[in-house]
Amino acid sequence: MSRVIAEAEPTIPVAESVHVLRKRGGASRWLGVSLVVAVLLLLGWFGTKLALSGWHVSKENFIKDLFTFGTTTLIGEDQGRVNLVLAGIPGEGNDGPNLTDTLIVASLTTRADGQSFLFSIPRDLYVQVPGYGNTKINAVYEVGNNKATNGGGKLIAQIAGGVLGLNIPYYIKIDFAGFAKLIDELGGITVTVDKDLYDDKYPGPNYSYQIVDIKAGTYTMDGATALKYARSRQSTSDFDRARRQQKVIMAIKNKASELNMLSNPAKVIAIMDILTNHFDSNLKLSEMKRFVTLFKDIDLTKLVTKVFDDSLTGLLYGTKVDEMYVLRPVGDDLKVISDYVAKVIAGEVKLEDSNQPASTEPLKIEILNGTNITGLAKKVATQLEKDGYKVVLTGNNTVKGLTKTVVYDLSGGQKTWEVRKLATSLNADVGTDKLTTTSGALARVVLGSDASTN
Repeated sequence: MSRVIAEAEPTIPVAESVHVLRKRGGASRWLGVSLVVAVLLLLGWFGTKLALSGWHVSKENFIKDLFTFGTTTLIGEDQGRVNLVLAGIPGEGNDGPNLTDTLIVASLTTRADGQSFLFSIPRDLYVQVPGYGNTKINAVYEVGNNKATNGGGKLIAQIAGGVLGLNIPYYIKIDFAGFAKLIDELGGITVTVDKDLYDDKYPGPNYSYQIVDIKAGTYTMDGATALKYARSRQSTSDFDRARRQQKVIMAIKNKASELNMLSNPAKVIAIMDILTNHFDSNLKLSEMKRFVTLFKDIDLTKLVTKVFDDSLTGLLYGTKVDEMYVLRPVGDDLKVISDYVAKVIAGEVKLEDSNQPASTEPLKIEILNGTNITGLAKKVATQLEKDGYKVVLTGNNTVKGLTKTVVYDLSGGQKTWEVRKLATSLNADVGTDKLTTTSGALARVVLGSDASTN
């Protein structure tokens, strides 16, 4: 067993890539000609690399795309928002090489007064794939690749878009090795670790384990360490891992923005070497140029992130399907997620700080006994308080003899998803009547006899 430990020091060493550009002698009158020849050679090499990498660039259109002075319009740009999905896969030599270990949708505004978002979709979310059936979303990329060449990216964009209610025309895929090499080529990234991370079951070579031990603090991480920080999940939840992945992505963007890539062609060439073997996208070169132009200066402090989770205020719950653990949306309807995303983008819902867990403030509820079973309200109240709810009132309902438990929203629509989640946990219906209360509760549970058997 090998041991990989990041001590609480200000810097984790970075593997530096050194590129030497030799100065050649010669008359200055030949400088212009030499530069033209060098540029043409570089462009030919560059175009070949792009084509080999799977980036959709045709040889005949490469020069045209590169030197097009007109503006390419990205899909969604005219509506003020461009969406793309970022998929991270293990890659060859790893278990489940084509399973998406990371799935993040970037919804980026093109307006000065707009808001950009990163939405993390958990790998265990249970989804339906047309022509295939139901599966965890982390298998969708593999399903698409089995159906058609380069079909994985298109299918994951389609399914992720259906989950969030967004049109996602673009995808970017990178594997673990490419991710680590890219960070090394950038010279490492600066990451603030909020709390200690310890994992003694991190996958190592030849089915071994490594120990990952990263103390709280601020580090310059190399690629290998950043990958471990982003991937580790043995001692934390997938949702915590998703938050760390978002943090690493923002750190990469921040570091890339600090480097003047146009003044360092050797760096560009080295990065293209990495992308050749580890990267895939359906963005055309002209679209990539436009994408960089639009978003290279995006303000990271205004980039808001959301991790969909199974917390009390989350929109998901864990269950088993055919003995397989999966996550489902509350109410078993993905519309609860797409409705939420629509409200977030419209500014009707304010998200928490991007690097903090979702709010854990307990939902205030009142419980009324609608049966003739003595003490049922107090029994259910005790259990719900153990589950993290705050019961502010128990009592008897005016109507007795009810068989089905019903949960009512008393929040005026402000806690819709929390109320649905409460109903799901009780296997109850969600009432549609508009009720009021003086107890301060945001939800009312009216118990039916079915609650005695839950």
